[in-house]
Order: sequence, then C-alpha cells, then structure tokens
Amino acid sequence: MTENNVEKGPLTGLRVLDLTIAMAGPLCTQRLAEMGADVIKIEAPGGGDFARHAPMAGVTRFGDATCFVTLNRNKRSLVLDLKSEEGRDVLNKMVLGADVLVQNYRPHVAKKLGIDYESLSARNPRLVYGSITGYGDEGPMKDRPGQDLLLQSFTGLAFNGGTADGLPAASPLYMVDVTASHMVCEGVLAALVARGVSGRGQEVKVSMMGAIMEMQCQEVTSFLAADAPPVRGTQPQVSIYQEPPYGLYKCGEGFFAIAQADLDVLARALDLPALSTLKATRPPQGDVAALTTWRDEIVGTVAAKLVHAPAAEWDALLSPLGVWCMVANDYASFLAHPQAREMLIELDHPKGGTYTTVAPGIRFPAVGPQKMTSAPAYGAHSREILRSEGFGEVQIDGLVARGTIVALDA
Repeated sequence: MTENNVEKGPLTGLRVLDLTIAMAGPLCTQRLAEMGADVIKIEAPGGGDFARHAPMAGVTRFGDATCFVTLNRNKRSLVLDLKSEEGRDVLNKMVLGADVLVQNYRPHVAKKLGIDYESLSARNPRLVYGSITGYGDEGPMKDRPGQDLLLQSFTGLAFNGGTADGLPAASPLYMVDVTASHMVCEGVLAALVARGVSGRGQEVKVSMMGAIMEMQCQEVTSFLAADAPPVRGTQPQVSIYQEPPYGLYKCGEGFFAIAQADLDVLARALDLPALSTLKATRPPQGDVAALTTWRDEIVGTVAAKLVHAPAAEWDALLSPLGVWCMVANDYASFLAHPQAREMLIELDHPKGGTYTTVAPGIRFPAVGPQKMTSAPAYGAHSREILRSEGFGEVQIDGLVARGTIVALDA
C-alpha cells in the first residue's frame, strides 16, 4: 500500500484499475479510493483524461481544471497507450493482480481493444468489471454522446419545470453523472461481496439513462398511471409533479424556497384567506386545465405576498409553524455558513500550494480519519506502478522510449 491511499478503510488491500474519463467514472473510482482501495488511473498519451483540460467556468489550479482535481484524489497516474499491442500487454499483466476495473468507453470500444469483460475475466476470473455507458449497449441511441444535459433533455426531465411558454428547465448540475457514479460504485461493492462467497468476479453495467430513469421513478410511474398527467402552467414551476406552493420565490430581499406547506397554515401566517378557499376547491384529478389554473393561482398568490419582506423574515415566521422552507443561498452565503464547514477539506497539491474542496460524503468512524491526497499529476506514478507490477528498469525505459507509457516520476 502506498502513501497515496487511505491509511485505513474497508477496501484497503484491493487494487482498482481506473480507465474512466469525465465525471461519472472518475467519481466512482475516487469513492473507492476514499474507502481505501489502491486506484491506478490509466490515462492515454497526449493529455489523458480530457477533464484535465476542460475547465468549469474557466477555472484551473496547478495546471489542471478544477473539475479534474476534485474527481481524482487518492489515485495514482499511469500514462499508457492502450491502442498499441505493447500497451495492452502491460494492462493484461496488471489485470492479473487487480480486483476491480472500471471503464466508461462507448459501447463496443472495449471489445475492439480486447479489454472487454469476457477477454479480461478469462485472464483473471476474480475480476469485478464496472462498465458505464450513456444509453446502454444496444438501441438506436447507443452511440450518441452520454452527456448530462443531453440525457436530461432526452428523458423528459427538463419539461417537469418552468412555464408552458418557456424553455425546458434543466438542472445546472451534472446530476446524471453523479447518480450513475453512485450506482456503479454500489454494483462494484455488491460484486465484491458476491466474490467473497463464490470466488468469482462479474460484470456490473450501468447506463446514464438508467440512472436518470431511477431518479425519475416517481414521476415516470405517476405519468404512466395517470389518465391525465399534469402540464406546465403560466407560473414558474420547479416541478409539476409536486403540490403547490412547492417552488422558489422572489422576496423583498433574497429568494425563498417552500417544499411542503399546509395551505391553511400559510393562509393564517401570511394573512391570505384565499389559500384556504383554494385548498377546499381543488379540481378533480382528471381535469388538467382546471388543475393547472388552480396551481398557477396558488403560486401567484404566494409569490405576490413574499415580495413584501426579506427571505430571512419569512423563514423566521414559517419554519416554526412546520412549513418546510429555506432561504435560497448562493455559494458565497452557503459556504460561509457553519453547517457547511464540516463538509470541506483542504488538501496539499504536489506542485505546491493548497486548495479547498468537498470532503468525502461517506465516513467510517470505526477506522478513524481518512487520509486524503490530491489528484495526481499526469504520469506522476508510471514508473512506481510498473515497478510494483514486476517490470524492470530496462523494460520501463524501453516503454518510455517507444511512447507506450509517459512517466514523469524518477
């Protein structure tokens, strides 16, 4: 075990080969690394994971995009050309001692390279093989790019909010990637448990489309069960599948979120008796037009009241009454809040300096604090990794000379 891994953790002693790029794959393998696994990030010559060079809002640190830095901590970097026969030979040797491999190539790319599950499990039957695709292995969409906004748009999610005459309301977050990363991580952990019983590994397949369908399971099931599904109205909606006044509101100062509220309670607290009348006169479920008008009227009535005082005052009034509500923060106000501090950590970067990022969401109090290390520099551990795989210095020098690996370490 090297210093680049968590000192203690439930996956200590396991080795993971990370052949992923972007977000869904790297976040999965980072989570495995934070649990103690030795994760080797295998990157291609010519720049590696494109996330290194695709900054979010133009922000970079230490020569890499911050989105790469925050998705690849606790890993070691090996730059290896898998398009060459020699590079695939190196990977095949590494697979013999690996416990897990995760990749997010487009369908059939792994097969073309000869690094698909069938090929690699023949060499190591104990290998757990995680595969992430955009839309699955088959079907007319299988070769389309699996990007978060595109999947939100394709699967109908973006039409669950906004107004009837407005744009679809997509989430600004890469929530499809995050959910897919959790799902493949769960699958890998389940396969490792099964391997402890059977002695054999297995393949774990997750598609980003499957991830966003799971996120929408309540909405999709409700849509299929409804004789007349809800539609967007004239008032801005966060979700047409939630009962009003669910949503965000502009206040005299700031913005305010209401998730769940009894309309009678709001009527008394806000001095809006019309809300009680509206509660008592909810149209029948099948009358979509009337329900849309009813929803718009509730949202509009609440919105017209909340603009007369600051969001903080509404929070102080309504929260003690059992209304599920919250002041809407921007990053500056949220990250200054004491509640946020325990979910932030500061890390040292090998190029010098520190940066602050999000702490692991999973903790293991029984094994003590988790040791965190920064995302690796490109090719920073190539020689170290190959030495641990039994390659001699002459062999490694030859691989470097032929461009099969890129090694920045001595």
